[in-house]
Amino acid sequence: KETAGVGEKAFQACENYALTLLECHNILYPEKRVRVPIDLLLFPHMVLIGFRKKKQDTAIWKCGGSLISEKWVLTAAHCMEDPILGLASVLRIGTATFEFDEVDDLIQERDIEEIIPHPEYKPPSKYHDIALIEAIPHFVLSRDIRIACLNLNDDLNETKATATGFGKTSSNAYTGSETLMKVDLDIVDNKICNRSVRYLVRRKVLKYGVTEDQMCAGDYENGGKDTCQGDSGGPLQVMDEKVDCVKSFPLHRIVGITSFGRDCGRKMAPG
Repeated sequence: KETAGVGEKAFQACENYALTLLECHNILYPEKRVRVPIDLLLFPHMVLIGFRKKKQDTAIWKCGGSLISEKWVLTAAHCMEDPILGLASVLRIGTATFEFDEVDDLIQERDIEEIIPHPEYKPPSKYHDIALIEAIPHFVLSRDIRIACLNLNDDLNETKATATGFGKTSSNAYTGSETLMKVDLDIVDNKICNRSVRYLVRRKVLKYGVTEDQMCAGDYENGGKDTCQGDSGGPLQVMDEKVDCVKSFPLHRIVGITSFGRDCGRKMAPG
């Protein structure tokens, strides 16, 4: 019996999913929008990961993630646990802003059934910082709640990708953003990126520098464009240039996960 190659099940699941949702996404038909922020329409797979000491407590959202099936969320392994609040306990999708409640009917919250970190993730090391979180019950997919596909190409042809999250918008900010933010970033060659992580190599949390299964993104020459605290676990994604309601959904391919960086938007220090 032949075993499926790496990513084959994910690829097939995405193909099957695309065939089951033939109705066009709201982003293609503005007249169908009902007071839905554009950020939600653009990133319908964006998940928030929350923590609470007691089930009745209000969740504190500290990380992001990507919905890759009805029950699985892809995120960073270091988002599994908070030193004060304990293990992550709740997932939320359908939120583009906390400033008003006009899209409450889209929001879905789920408890966490299981967290599966990469078996070789050993903090404080920065390697293998990836995990899957299982939602219970499963999320309900719709026009506005959609999965993203995993990029299965070893060679990334794109030179730019988009990061999203509710994290801080500057290093000196005290809290994260109230609205989902996006930033378009340059893919930075690992050889160049390694110049900016020498301090982590010295501290032995990135002993071998940035390796071939990691990538860097930012504005290396000018700075200013970056992820920040609170964006961890969120997606680095590319969007299909041509959107076809039948053939091209989901809209996004996940090419990376926000893991770590040096400050936020620092020149010559991509994340």
